[in-house]
Amino acid sequence: MRVTARRTVRRRLMGSRTIRIEDARPVRPFGSGGMRILVGFGLILALATALLALPIASNGDGATVLEASFTSISAICVTGLVVVDTQTQWSTFGEVVILGVIQLGGLGYLAGMGIVLWVLGRNLGLRDRNLMRIYYGAPTMSESLSFVRTILIYTFVIEALGILALFGGFVSAGVPIGRSIWWAVFHAISAFNVAGFNVTGEDMRPFSDDPTVLLPLIVLCLAGSLGAVPIILGILRLDIRRMPLDAKVVLSTAAVVIAGSALFIGISEWANSGTLGTVAESDRPLLAFFQAAMWVSGFSGVETGLLNDHTKLFESVLMLIGGAAGTPAGGLKLGTLAVLVIATVATLRGRDEVIVFGRRLPHNVVRQAVGITFLFAALHFVVAILLLRTTDHQFIDVLFEASSALGTVGWSTGITTNLGTTATFIVMVTMLIGRFLPLLLVLQIARPRKQPVGNQLRDNVRLG
Repeated sequence: MRVTARRTVRRRLMGSRTIRIEDARPVRPFGSGGMRILVGFGLILALATALLALPIASNGDGATVLEASFTSISAICVTGLVVVDTQTQWSTFGEVVILGVIQLGGLGYLAGMGIVLWVLGRNLGLRDRNLMRIYYGAPTMSESLSFVRTILIYTFVIEALGILALFGGFVSAGVPIGRSIWWAVFHAISAFNVAGFNVTGEDMRPFSDDPTVLLPLIVLCLAGSLGAVPIILGILRLDIRRMPLDAKVVLSTAAVVIAGSALFIGISEWANSGTLGTVAESDRPLLAFFQAAMWVSGFSGVETGLLNDHTKLFESVLMLIGGAAGTPAGGLKLGTLAVLVIATVATLRGRDEVIVFGRRLPHNVVRQAVGITFLFAALHFVVAILLLRTTDHQFIDVLFEASSALGTVGWSTGITTNLGTTATFIVMVTMLIGRFLPLLLVLQIARPRKQPVGNQLRDNVRLG
C-alpha cells in the first residue's frame, strides 16, 4: 500500500509506541536515466561545437558552424567521418578538444549505459536485471557499479599501454619525438574508443608496412570494440567451457568476422596497385588483417576510395555488423549477428530450439535479433535513398557512406567533404541515430507493457 502523507500511529502495547511512517519515495519516471544521458551528451556536443568554432581552434581561417558541429557530432559519436582534414584545419587546441570529446563520448557511453541499466534493473525487477546482463554484460545488479569502475580502470590501463606502444612505433618510424608523443596519445585514445580520427594527414597509409604501428592499433581497436567482459574473461579463463555464454559468442563471432574479412580483403585487393599493392607481398597479409580489424574504428592503411567495387560492397555490410554490446562500437552488434545466423541454421535444420555452445536461447532473444536487424536494414535503406537523392556521387560510394555513418565507423571513399549542405546534415543525423539507437532499443525493450486480456486465436501465414 502506498502512503501519500506523513502520519503518526499510536497503539496500546504495554504502554505507548510512536511509529512514524514516511512518504513513499517517488518512483523515478521510466527512461529518465536515459534522458539524462542524452541531455549530457547534448551539452557536451554544444560546448564542443562552440569551442571548435573559436578562431583559436583552427589553423588560418576559422571553421564554419557546420564544420564545427559535424566534427563535434562525429567525435562524440566516435565515428571519424570528417568534412575537413583534422591535421590541416584544426590547431593543437582544436585537436585537444576533439580528443576530449572522443574520450567523453566513449566513456560516457560505457559508464552511462551501465548506470542507466543499473537504474532499470533496480526499478523494474528481475526481468530487466536479466536485460542488463544481455545488453551490457554486468554480472548482477548489485555488482553493476563496481563493474563500471572495472570498465574505467580497464579503459585507462589499455589506453596507457597503447600510448607507450604507439610512441615506440612512431619513433622507430622516424617521427620526431614531440610529434610522436602527441600522435601516440591521440591515436591510442581514438583507436580504443573506435573513433577513427587521425592527425597524420594521411590516416595510417604512411605506416601501411610498419607492424610496430599497425599491431598496437589492432589491439586497441579490439580491446575497445569487444569490451571488458570478453577480454578480461578471455585472459583469466582460458578454458572456454567456464566462460559465460555472452563472452563465448562475442569472441568466437569476432574471430570469424575478422578472419573471414581479412581473407576476403586479401584475395580481392592483393593485386590492386592502389591498395594492398602499394606494399611488398610479404607485408600484404598484415595490411589485410589490419583493414579487417578496423571494421568498427575507421582507421585505414590504404586509400579507401581506390578499393574495388566488390570490396566496397563487402565493407559496407561489414560496417553494419559493429562490435560487442555495451561498447563504443556501433552497428547491429556481434551478438545480434551470431543469434541471427544460428537461428537461421536451426530453422533450416527444422529445429524448434536455438542451441549455442550447449545452451538454449530464449525465443524472445531471437525475436529481438530479427527486429534489430530489420530496423537497421530499413534505416540504411532510407539513408542511402536520401543521400542518392541529394548528391550526385556514385551509388557504391553513397552506400558506403551510409553504412559508415549508421555504423559509426568512419571509413569513407572521400565523398564526405563534397556532400553538400543537405547531405551533410543527413549524415550528421545518421551518426546520432547510429550512436544512440542501441540505448533507445534497450529502453524500448525494457518498457513495461500490459498483458493482453485472454488468449488470441492461433492461425498461420504461408511463407516461401
